[in-house]
Amino acid sequence: MASLREKLSAAKRFVDGVLGADKYQHYLEHQARVHPGQTPMTERAFWKDYSDWQDKNPQGRCC
Repeated sequence: MASLREKLSAAKRFVDGVLGADKYQHYLEHQARVHPGQTPMTERAFWKDYSDWQDKNPQGRCC
């Protein structure tokens, strides 16, 4: 059963990576590593900031 659980976990990490759902986690890891004394943005503030950045810097997106 653990093998199935591990496979599902790996599949979730893959899908999250493809869809970009893991960006906030990567942001938190970066903040802890590079800016250890600073309080990171909340998840909601992060996604708002990221969305604003995408609007100002359009790249090869479908929409």
